Amino acid sequence: MHLARSLILLSLVFLSGCASLSLSGAKDRHYQRGWMSVEEDQFFFRTCQRSTVMPVAEVPRVLERLFNQRGVSAPLYVEWLGHFDNEPGGNIRIEEVRYVSADPSACQQTLEGILLRAQGDGPAWQADISNNNITVFLSQQRRTLVFPINYIIREGDDWLWESDIEGRQRKHRLSLRVQPKACQDTQNWFGLSVEMQLNGHVYQGCAKRGNLSRLALFSHYQLSESVTTRDVRLNLSPDGGAALIEDYLNNQPALQSKGHWQLLSAGRLLVTLDDPDPELGQEALLFSFTVDGGLHMQGFHPRYGHNGLQLQAVGAPLPWETGSRRQVP
Repeated sequence: MHLARSLILLSLVFLSGCASLSLSGAKDRHYQRGWMSVEEDQFFFRTCQRSTVMPVAEVPRVLERLFNQRGVSAPLYVEWLGHFDNEPGGNIRIEEVRYVSADPSACQQTLEGILLRAQGDGPAWQADISNNNITVFLSQQRRTLVFPINYIIREGDDWLWESDIEGRQRKHRLSLRVQPKACQDTQNWFGLSVEMQLNGHVYQGCAKRGNLSRLALFSHYQLSESVTTRDVRLNLSPDGGAALIEDYLNNQPALQSKGHWQLLSAGRLLVTLDDPDPELGQEALLFSFTVDGGLHMQGFHPRYGHNGLQLQAVGAPLPWETGSRRQVP
């Protein structure tokens, strides 16, 4: 029986792994976050990185209800799934709301290294899902348990994690079920509900995604249009690839360097490029983020001078994840 159950679970894991976040048509849904406001029944959205406000063409009724319940016009921080068209004249369609908060510091909370955070009260508990582990913290007991991710099961719209570990005196068993149902704590609204069973005890709570820092990135950056002596563009791909194109508008071919990008701590972006001249080797460019979502290279650079490159974000935000397999709901 145990072997049969394992085979069934492994089959479910394989099938669930094939569920993809499509990049076109009905599947072109991206996880985004930022500030939502409403004026005269028209919703507006701006990302955490930009001051530009964009009209929203479609919002779920639950978001309308949350604004009406507050009775004030102050913006709300919202994490959502939907379609984001960043081109001129484009629009935003929000299909699913995942998290809503009035916390003014919400944009600074990125939950690095955490794919999904589940939490609840009575008693207080927290479970963080990462790539390889589920870390459970029980506040009242001051206990932390780390479970390996053995099985991820899809049952309709539910996601289920099951795992166990050998403790010093007993075996610990964990079951964590996440459902797409509305959930609230004392301050925030969530689009995911959680039931955790740990050693026979049942805990109820809410959940939201982490690893939010990559949502600060855009697919394309370029010099300001006011610069007429050269055209510099930086392209970032979701899988970590990067390309820098430099055209000095002198009737010579543009220079193109390819490489990869990496997010660092304290809101910095490291772009490592292979120089077009192979004898020069690799070049590392370090950027900080500007208040409007652009990139600023600080310090002196032999090609770009003392002010470095200052690039504006012109493309669409990068998606929350890469590849075709979803790791969390």
